Amino acid sequence: MDPAGEDLSFVVVGDIQQGMGIFSQLAIHIGKLEPVPRATFFLGDYMARPGLEIEWLHFWNYASPITGKMPVYLVRGNHEGNTPEDNDALRRYGRFPEGNFYRSVRHDELLCILLDTHEEGNGNYIPPEQFRWLTNMLDDADIDSTVSYLFVFMHHSLFPQGAHSGYGLANNESLHKLFRQHQKVRIVFSGHDHLFNRLIKDSVNYIISGGGGAYLHHGYGGDYHHFVKVSLFRDEQRINIKTIGIFNEVIEDFDL
Repeated sequence: MDPAGEDLSFVVVGDIQQGMGIFSQLAIHIGKLEPVPRATFFLGDYMARPGLEIEWLHFWNYASPITGKMPVYLVRGNHEGNTPEDNDALRRYGRFPEGNFYRSVRHDELLCILLDTHEEGNGNYIPPEQFRWLTNMLDDADIDSTVSYLFVFMHHSLFPQGAHSGYGLANNESLHKLFRQHQKVRIVFSGHDHLFNRLIKDSVNYIISGGGGAYLHHGYGGDYHHFVKVSLFRDEQRINIKTIGIFNEVIEDFDL
C-alpha cells in the first residue's frame, strides 16, 4: 500500500462476533498503518451474545493494536442486544458514552455520524426522534463551511446485498431520500451482511463492510475477511477506498 499524498485516513471494521482470531490479525495490520489513521469506526456485532463481560474483554484485548494508536468509535449491532440490561452492559463494557447510542464526532473537516439501528424496543429501524436528530445534523452540515466530508456509520444496511437482502432498514426509503438531499454525505457505511459490497443508488455511495471476523456469507460476492481504509486527498478532491485482508493484501482499490 502506498499512502503517498493522502491528507488523512480512517478505518472501518464490521461484524467480528466470535472470529477473534481473524480480527486479531486485522487489528495488527491496522495498528501498523502509516501515516496513522485518525480513527477506526466499528460497525457492530462484536460478540455472539449480548452482555457478556468476557467477550468485551476479548474484544478490547484483541483491539489493543488499534486503541494504542488511534481513537475508536463503536455503533451498536443486533448482537449487542437492546434491552435495558444490554444497554447497561454496552456502557459498562463497551465504553459507550452517556446519552444516546447515536452521536456525531468531528475530525478536522470530517463530520462522522454514528447511528443506532437497534434502539431499545426497536430493531432494524431508525425511530422518529433519532431520525429528526439526523435530519438536523445534515441540515446544519449543509451550511457549515468547515464540514467538507460527511460519513455515516450504522450496523443494519439500508439495502442489504447478501444473506439479508430484502430485509433492509424498515424506513430505508425515507433515509435514502434524506441522504440523497444532502450532497456532503460521501459514504454510508453499514455491516450486518458478512461480506464487502459497494452500491451506488441515486448518486449515494453505500458500502457494506461485514468482514471483521464473523462467518462469511458466501454466494453474493465480496466474501472475504477484511477492513476498509478510507484515504482523503484534498487537492485532488478524491476519496480512495481499499479493502485489506488478513494477509495485509489489498483486495479492492477504487476512488470516489
